[in-house]
Amino acid sequence: MSFSRQFLWASFAASIFAANGCKYSDLTGSEDRVASVYAALGNNGYSSDVFLTLGTQDTLRAQASTGGWPTHTVYASATEPRRFQFSSTNPAVAKVDLDGVVTTLSVGETVLMASADGVKSPEIRLAVSPSASSFAADPATVSAHVGNTFTVSIEALDANGESVPDVIFNVGLDTTYWALTSEPLEGDWKLHTPMILHFQAKAVGHVRLIATVQNERAEARFQASVPVTIEQC
Repeated sequence: MSFSRQFLWASFAASIFAANGCKYSDLTGSEDRVASVYAALGNNGYSSDVFLTLGTQDTLRAQASTGGWPTHTVYASATEPRRFQFSSTNPAVAKVDLDGVVTTLSVGETVLMASADGVKSPEIRLAVSPSASSFAADPATVSAHVGNTFTVSIEALDANGESVPDVIFNVGLDTTYWALTSEPLEGDWKLHTPMILHFQAKAVGHVRLIATVQNERAEARFQASVPVTIEQC
């Protein structure tokens, strides 16, 4: 290719990039400036509400990335945790050390964040529950007719069988949607023990209501399962 044709092609390509508002650095990702920071607790792939038990620890993991396209990682806390600044808005509930280790200190809520080079991550809302060992459901089984309302009480218990208030849980079914009963009047997520849940029977069939403690650590999760039988009037 002659020099003149090469020059014309380079000029044409540059004009296309300019017309689309692109910079060469946007397309090559060659710049190393931090444009965004993502953070998550433990190995979760999301930033939102997270849950831990009092007296436990977990790790806030962060990644700093460039802007443009394609993006690339500038820093990752897995290899360079001290590149990030970790924070908790309520250190009396949970504190974060220089390596991102979160230690829960009291029951309540706090907001966790990570930042690098002045760029902050989205907020992570951490709720800390008291320690408990199991759930008790009352009644243990339910029989109802279509159109009837019924209630199920959920209580958290410690290792001695004593009631534990303010343990956060969610409630669902052993199917993928609310088909036979209504959703609880009280909601189905981020509920606190003890609580009485109100339902309405919708269709004939058998289903299980399942209350599950909300916790990022699998070993800290437990459930109560209530079989429900719904019959025609």
